[in-house]
Amino acid sequence: MPRVSRFSVATSVVVALFAGLVYLFAWSSIFSVSTVTVSGAPTPDSQSEVIALVNIAPGEKLARVEPRAIATRIDSIDWVNSVDISRHWLSGHVEIAVTPRVPAAYFNGSTIDSTGKVFLLPGFAGANLPTVSAAHPKIGVAAIALFQSLPETFKSQVTSLSARDSSSFLLHLTIDGRDLRIAWGKNEKTALKIQVINALIALPENKNIKRIDISAPHAPIVK
Repeated sequence: MPRVSRFSVATSVVVALFAGLVYLFAWSSIFSVSTVTVSGAPTPDSQSEVIALVNIAPGEKLARVEPRAIATRIDSIDWVNSVDISRHWLSGHVEIAVTPRVPAAYFNGSTIDSTGKVFLLPGFAGANLPTVSAAHPKIGVAAIALFQSLPETFKSQVTSLSARDSSSFLLHLTIDGRDLRIAWGKNEKTALKIQVINALIALPENKNIKRIDISAPHAPIVK
């Protein structure tokens, strides 16, 4: 067989194989979506939000499922920290693994994580988190840092925190059924401040106090 003819035959075979592969992946029903699963969404409502945004139906061609485009849409959800999408060609399974942001506190009607990202998590409610009030998420993060640094026993009594700035915190506590407001001052000398608070509360003459200013722990003020 002439050399040119052999080249033409080889080229035709390659083109035919390529066309066959294109048909197989893009048009044939062999490589199509069989199932779609979403993992990592922390609530049923948040999972439904991801599924609706993905919009992949069983029977859709796997080759037409674009992980980057889908990831971009999911990343637009404010409670999503990251997402990973996998296509399993043999099983037809599309796996969407979401890493959610973790609420650290309720903040100005929403939730906030430890990085200062404010977001709404559908279906999230009732968690044992403090309520943080601040003019700016950065100050809210400082209040969260203070809350997380507290000993567990004391922390469990804190219902909310507010802050004008990162050196002026106000804590609301419920201790033995008593509502107290604690002017904490800076996030420092935590052990000493808690020791002084407990000592003041234990005094019989302080049974009706509503406020303790502990910003200067060696010279506390009760009201």
